[in-house]
Amino acid sequence: MVGSVTRRSVMRSPGVILLVVVGLVVVSCAGGESTGTTSPAEAAIAASPTASVASTTTPTSTQQTESDVGPFPAGEPVDLLVMTDSSGWGIAERLAPLAADALDREVRVRDWARGGEPITNILEWVQTILADEVAEAEIIVMYGYPGGLEYELPEPSLLSCFEAADAVVEPEEYTGDWTPGTKWEPTPVVPTTDDWRPYRDVLDQLYDEIWELRAGKPTIIRTYDVPLGLIGPWKELGIEAECTANWEVQFQVVREAAEANGAGFVSVLDIFNGPNRDEDPLEKGWMSGDLMHPEGEGWDIIAELLAAYGFEPGQPSG
Repeated sequence: MVGSVTRRSVMRSPGVILLVVVGLVVVSCAGGESTGTTSPAEAAIAASPTASVASTTTPTSTQQTESDVGPFPAGEPVDLLVMTDSSGWGIAERLAPLAADALDREVRVRDWARGGEPITNILEWVQTILADEVAEAEIIVMYGYPGGLEYELPEPSLLSCFEAADAVVEPEEYTGDWTPGTKWEPTPVVPTTDDWRPYRDVLDQLYDEIWELRAGKPTIIRTYDVPLGLIGPWKELGIEAECTANWEVQFQVVREAAEANGAGFVSVLDIFNGPNRDEDPLEKGWMSGDLMHPEGEGWDIIAELLAAYGFEPGQPSG
C-alpha cells in the first residue's frame, strides 16, 4: 500500500483532502406503487429494541399525511445540500429520491461530501464558497470530524485510538509499539463533554451561520453519529472500553448541539453497533474493509434513517 492513501486515513487526516467533482444532480419524484417489501433500515430498526426513530430522534411535528407533503410551496423543487467528511459519501444520492417521494416534488442535489474534512472546514465552507448554496438549500445534512480540535483531549484521545488500531489493521505499515493487550499509560481518562467544548463551540457557530443565511426560510437540518467499525481491533488490543467511551462522548456533543440548534439528530450507532455497542457492523456486511466507511446496504440504511426522521423544518435557537 506504499504510495497510496487509504480511505480510512483520508477520513481522519485534516491535511488530506479527497477532491470530489461537485455537480448538480436533478432527481425526479419516484412515483409508482409500493412493492410492499421491507427496506434495510426498516428491518434493522424493527430488530433493535432501542434504535427506533422515536428513541433516537426528536421530531418537531406530527407525521405527514398524504395530502400534506411538506412546508414548501406546492410543486416547486427543493435543494438538498450535503456537507460532510467521508462519513457522508453515498448519502446524497440515496437520500434524494426518498426526499422526493416524501415531499412529492423534484429534489436537486448538491453533494459536498469530501474525505478528510474536519468540522472547521465545513464552517469555513459555509462562510465562503458555500454561502450561496446554503442560502438556497431547504434540506441540509452536515457532519465533520473533530480534526485538530481533539489534540488537547485527555488520553486516550480518538487520535490515539485510531493510531493504536493501525497495529491490527495495517500491521505491515505500523511503526508504533502497540501489541494486543497493551495497557494505556498513563491511566486512561474518559473525556467529558466539557473536554469537547471546542468542538461544540464550532458546531454552535456552524448552526448560527446556516440559520442566518437561510434568513427565516423553512429549513430542514440533519446530522448523525458515525458507526463504530474499529470495535474489532480495539477488542484485540484490549482498549475497547476506553476508545468506545471517547467515541460516545463526541457524539453526545453532536446530539446536544443539534437539539439546541433546531436540527435533527439520527443515531447510526444504535443500528450499526447496537444499544450496547457490542455489535460489529463489519460482521453484518455494512462496513467496508477499511473499518471506517459504510458500504452497500450500510449506505442505504443511513439514508433511510435520515428519511425516517421526517422532513419538517426546525427553528433556530433563541
